[in-house]
Amino acid sequence: MSNEQKVGFFFVVGIALVVLAIEMTVGIGLFTPTYHLFVNYPDVGGLQTGDTVQVAGLKLGRVDQIALQADGVRVQLRLDSKAVVHRDSIARLDYQALSGTRFIAISLGTPNTPALKDGDTLEGQTPLGITQMVDEMQSVAHSVQGLAESLNENQDRVLKSINAMIDENRGTVQHALENLDSITAKLDRGDGTMAKLLNDGSLYDRANAAMTDLQKVTDRLASGKGDLGRLVNGDGALYDEVRETVASLNTTAANLEVVSNQIRNGEGTIGRMVNDDALYQEAEDAVRGLDRATAGIEDAAPISVLGTLVTTLF
Repeated sequence: MSNEQKVGFFFVVGIALVVLAIEMTVGIGLFTPTYHLFVNYPDVGGLQTGDTVQVAGLKLGRVDQIALQADGVRVQLRLDSKAVVHRDSIARLDYQALSGTRFIAISLGTPNTPALKDGDTLEGQTPLGITQMVDEMQSVAHSVQGLAESLNENQDRVLKSINAMIDENRGTVQHALENLDSITAKLDRGDGTMAKLLNDGSLYDRANAAMTDLQKVTDRLASGKGDLGRLVNGDGALYDEVRETVASLNTTAANLEVVSNQIRNGEGTIGRMVNDDALYQEAEDAVRGLDRATAGIEDAAPISVLGTLVTTLF
């Protein structure tokens, strides 16, 4: 073997070792079967060719190409054939918190949905960038500041209204407090009915005795003692007696109503006396005749008394 052949052999072996080392450390997929997927983003935010692609948190691919289009950016991904991506999976453009390096995180999706094949397009999702988040935070800060200023203004207005109301009603409030103090003093001294109720123990004893008596009465009623208890508990004999008495009273009232109707209608002697004026005139004439007869008896002889009475009456 010539020196040129030896140099060429060692050069090829060195290149192979370098490629093998790069594949083992970086993983560019030279010796692993892969397939391509595409993702469309409105803005990649600094994503570069060769950046990592993770599937369910595992490093299973890299960004192969990035191409600018009229409606955004089209990114070509090279994925390991073991990385099964379903049709409802989402490729989220993310970044590492400390270094700020961009990478694409692909979700697994639903297992029963079809898997994407080489050349298919995956749905992309772009989170808010740092600048956008700062802008959002500034907007929120402005809103919070406005809310705080509004609260301060409302607080000052409310406090001023309360102070004005207190100043206007200071005399009334003071008078009410004095009255309340007077009432509490009277209650404490035992003046008045309410104070006696609060301080006099005998009132409680009497009320308790009254409640005891009332309890006894209710117990007697419940046990059927006495006439009222018998009525309350449905004593048949007493109930029948009361019922007969009520029926008799109803009959008497009905008879009185019939009699009063007859008198009002002029029926019977009493009815005629009440309603017939002629009978009244006859009675009045008879009384007058008796007056004349008694007057004549005083002057006439005893023998002629009978004749005078007869003459006067007839």
